[in-house]
Amino acid sequence: KKQQKKSGGGSKQVNTASNANSTKGAKTSNPSPQEVQPQTPSWYGISNAGNDLASLKASVGASLFGIALRRSVGLMSDRSLSFLHGPVLSTGNGPCMAFGGNGILRALALLSSSTEDSSKKYSIAILDEWLEVERTCFRSSVDKKTKTKALTKLESALDSTGGIFLVGDETTIADIAIVLALSNDKNNTENNYSPLIKKYMTYHLSSPPFTNGETNLQNLIPPPPFDFDKDPSILNGVSAVFQSAVTKVFPAALDLDVDIKVEQSKTPKFGDYQCIVAMPLFQKLKANNMLPPNANSPMDIANIILSHISSLDQKTQPILDPSLCTVQKPGFIMCRIASSYLQPRINALVQTSKCSLPSIIREANQDVVVDFSSPNIAKEMHVGHLRSTIIGESVCRILEFVGAKVRRVNHVGDWGTQFGMLITYLQENCPDFKDKKEELAIADLTQFYKKAKVCFDEDEHFKETSRKNVVNLQAGDPECRAIWQVLCDISRKEFEKVYKRLNITLEECGESFYNSRIPPVIEEFQSKNLIKVEEGGAKCVFVPNYQIPLMLQKSDGGFGYDSTDMAALKYRLHELNAKRAVYITDFSQGDHFKMCFAAGEMMGWVDPSQHRLQHIGFGTVMGEDGKRFKTRSGDTVRLVDLLDEAVMRMKDSLTQRIQDSKANITMDEVDTTASALGYGAVKYFDLRRNPTTNYSFSYDQMLDTRGNTAIYLLYAHARLESICARGEKDHGINVDELASQNSNRIVLGHPSERSLALYIEMFADVIEEVLKDLYPYRICDYLYSLSNIATDFVTKCKVLGSPEMESRLLLCRATAVVMRQCFDLLGIESVMRI
Repeated sequence: KKQQKKSGGGSKQVNTASNANSTKGAKTSNPSPQEVQPQTPSWYGISNAGNDLASLKASVGASLFGIALRRSVGLMSDRSLSFLHGPVLSTGNGPCMAFGGNGILRALALLSSSTEDSSKKYSIAILDEWLEVERTCFRSSVDKKTKTKALTKLESALDSTGGIFLVGDETTIADIAIVLALSNDKNNTENNYSPLIKKYMTYHLSSPPFTNGETNLQNLIPPPPFDFDKDPSILNGVSAVFQSAVTKVFPAALDLDVDIKVEQSKTPKFGDYQCIVAMPLFQKLKANNMLPPNANSPMDIANIILSHISSLDQKTQPILDPSLCTVQKPGFIMCRIASSYLQPRINALVQTSKCSLPSIIREANQDVVVDFSSPNIAKEMHVGHLRSTIIGESVCRILEFVGAKVRRVNHVGDWGTQFGMLITYLQENCPDFKDKKEELAIADLTQFYKKAKVCFDEDEHFKETSRKNVVNLQAGDPECRAIWQVLCDISRKEFEKVYKRLNITLEECGESFYNSRIPPVIEEFQSKNLIKVEEGGAKCVFVPNYQIPLMLQKSDGGFGYDSTDMAALKYRLHELNAKRAVYITDFSQGDHFKMCFAAGEMMGWVDPSQHRLQHIGFGTVMGEDGKRFKTRSGDTVRLVDLLDEAVMRMKDSLTQRIQDSKANITMDEVDTTASALGYGAVKYFDLRRNPTTNYSFSYDQMLDTRGNTAIYLLYAHARLESICARGEKDHGINVDELASQNSNRIVLGHPSERSLALYIEMFADVIEEVLKDLYPYRICDYLYSLSNIATDFVTKCKVLGSPEMESRLLLCRATAVVMRQCFDLLGIESVMRI
């Protein structure tokens, strides 16, 4: 089987015809065993697959036997076989093939049997009999009387074999054919089947060969024609053109598994996009002696492809401008997007003021949990909480933008050992603590915590009492709970100061929420024999590939992070019904979450085909000295102070600009503008980089009006809106009224106009890319590039007072619309004037 998987199938070449019956009337000879030379096919391909029963049988069969299939043009490119309407199995060695669902199942079984143990081979006659029963009795077109009689026969057979397998003691092609036929019968429902048949179907339909086969089928089905009118993706549109062109002029490209790759050009002066297929295609065609006479180099291959594209009419291929497409050494096909393709799209954006979304969004209407911020009760929020908070807010906004139903969870640290210390310290030193909660602030709690930690480290009696108080708190002791509640209330007031400044929305669901859910989770692990009791009584779960286990219960009976996070995982997947869960914490917790996700899969809570679990780990915020960001006294920087400092510096800068007559705002607007710029600067300075990296915090850099900063971008946006405002003031052109008119006013004549329109229309591709990993820096990169291209446009193309003024004003507005959408996704407030 190992060799079989490596080669994509068995080592025996199989010659089958329709429905796997042997060819009749052919002259055959029976060579001796020494004359037979087994051949390993270079690939197994399925052509003409679709969302039909026959194709599903082929995919499930390949999954069962461990035979890798891929989509192929294969023999379907031969017009003599145009009568075929179902899937065809073929190999890279030539004429080996099978037609139809049952024929392909039979062929796959024979391919697999060449490496199977003889004890696992079953009578071909018995398997063929059940395949014939399926074909003649269980298809949708068969009459009810025939089906009823066949169901009786099926039930009798299952009753005699144990109810799970029709033949032998494992899944065979007979089970695949029967189960899929019954489950796809539109004229029948599962409710009409007997309990035994229902059990039989349920077992197989939920088994890996069936679930994997159903998933893999989508990779075997040819993609539908690209909809140039409705799909906003520029990249996918260009890719569709090259996919069609390459497989048309070189049908073997798909069979040879050549990646027809299109990407944004790395050298914009030569083109907007580039296709690099010519080099690998030339190598594979040459290796298989399939080069056409006129193709002696990758450059020749590229020119043949480009020649075909140039021959297409605009209706078939409207996206590329063939006159601007070229071939560059050693075989790059460089292409530019046609202005005629961009103009109607950019006009539509201006009229609706809405940015286009990708055509297929997995997250639309999907329940998603985002776990972020998560400060600790009784501790001030510091710069370490900055990254989780603003990254998490942006991730939520991105998911909500594409239609996901997002739960913004603040998993606050309101449970655990630290509360045992605090409760013990307050009981011994501040017995009237509960009566003074209105007088206390978070700074007081921080001092209490520091003193409690000293006692915990130096006093064994204090340490033991603290541990008992943790257990008492988790058990619901009234006094412990009362002190704990005061600590939580004081902390929340402080957290809210930060969230209000940053415009963060969260739903608190802290560690304490899961306290009652932990014991049932531990019992569930025990019921599956996954708990190992360590010396001392701790209950642990060992996850493959990790030496340190998850500790679901401590030796003293208490619970820790592991137990809380496992309870939270089950709650989120099975009570909140989340299909995607995103955890945003520092990178050091990466292995912890991988272990939790793996343990959830071991328990059956996590279905990889249904759930997507992700940890976004972020690096450390450093000072300009390269060390952890601290105050001069060595204390951790309070987040509130950090944010207020950014706003204060921005306020001073704006005040000075007003005094120098370099601002378009009044003193009454300084506070609100400074807040938008200051908070936006802090957010963007973090979001613009890959979250996994460390970075040095610098007010001077983040508040700079030049370079890749929020200040520069917000100024660039305000400049575009200022141009639009002057269009009305100086020339009587109201851009809002102009945009609302249902006409194609934007004309892309100048290269800078076309470049800007193209980049605006790349927005949907950027969102599609961001959804893969939810890294906001991709939006920052796009926003910064868009801003630079817009600056180039207004520099090279006169807007106000030019013959093209209306068109160019609308292009300014279109750019501003996209910039505002990007700002919103990053959680940054845009300003119209600065």
